[in-house]
Amino acid sequence: MRNKRTIKGITLIALVITIVVLLILAGVSIVMLTGNNGIITQAQNAKTKTKQAGEDELRKLTQIEASTHLEEYEYTDISGTKIKIPAKCAVSQVEGENTLEGGLVIIDSNGNEWVWIEVPKSITAKCNTRDEILSELYNYAVDYKLSYNTDEWYDGCGLTEEEYNEKMNKMLYSIKENGGFWIGRYETGTETIRTNSDDNLTNIVIQQDKFPYNFVTVSQAQSLANQLSANEYTCSLIFDIQWNLTCKFIEEKGGKTQDELKSNSNSWGNYIGNEENKVSFSINRGQYSLDDGLTFNKVQKYFMKESSVPVLLTTGASERNKVLNIYDFAGNVNEWTLGKIRSSKPSLCRSGNYAGDGKMYPSWTNVNNLTNTSVSKIGFRVTFF
Repeated sequence: MRNKRTIKGITLIALVITIVVLLILAGVSIVMLTGNNGIITQAQNAKTKTKQAGEDELRKLTQIEASTHLEEYEYTDISGTKIKIPAKCAVSQVEGENTLEGGLVIIDSNGNEWVWIEVPKSITAKCNTRDEILSELYNYAVDYKLSYNTDEWYDGCGLTEEEYNEKMNKMLYSIKENGGFWIGRYETGTETIRTNSDDNLTNIVIQQDKFPYNFVTVSQAQSLANQLSANEYTCSLIFDIQWNLTCKFIEEKGGKTQDELKSNSNSWGNYIGNEENKVSFSINRGQYSLDDGLTFNKVQKYFMKESSVPVLLTTGASERNKVLNIYDFAGNVNEWTLGKIRSSKPSLCRSGNYAGDGKMYPSWTNVNNLTNTSVSKIGFRVTFF
């Protein structure tokens, strides 16, 4: 009997040890599979990078195609809607970028990318004058109109009053005729880091993975936007009404609520956040800066943007911050517009920035500045029509 008890005791201990070993092995296996450097994570990263490489190749092919379109042509969306595609541009070949419903993307012969902002033609169908068109557009996007913002010329915006009104007229009549306008898919970027306002102005690009073009005054931004104008097409900083129309488009087609646009954009913008609204997300492409854009670090496998930490990102770094194929509209840097605020600081910026609170500075808000303001937190976005 004693020997039997001893054998039973040894068997029980062995079983416990076996279970413990199995649990340890299971834990190790889970870590190996799901940890930051785990097999699953690495496989997901590899899949993402393979997809990105394929999409980048398709963008290059679209750019080549764009150079063959010497004249404006018509593109028919799957919905049957016809859109005029400008000369030297082509509809993106990347899946999910060639429909109005998902956000129609075109790429020009220089590789810059643009998204169509649709405005129903019925809104301006009965309008005959500039003022009538502007009034109807204001009414259409009234939920995003701030009472102290106006679309009118002011000294220091980078244009003469005559030039301003000429661009305004062309933009408004283009919306009436074509049912929308194009905006830069990304914040305006540059190939080199800008570290202060004394940096020489360089060529601008509207492409992914570029450094945000910051440390720029409103007049400098307008001058840079003018450089992209070609043939009969006009490029410019966005007018205030265009910003409001983009908000309306995102609400109607992009599934964002007015609260997400007007009150709290933390869920789709790059902000530091606060205790109430944590803003943390990961990126697996591009670069990030922890020192207000003075230096940037390239993302290796991935980078986690922690809440309450101000991180400036390169253009289009996060899929989280995309809607209708438009990146960073809710906030990475504030964006100069041609809008005016009725105050001693007339220059109008829209959207929020990486060092702000997404509840205080959502995509709809504005920041007024002196015309010579030039800081790391302000960049710009270009429109063309």
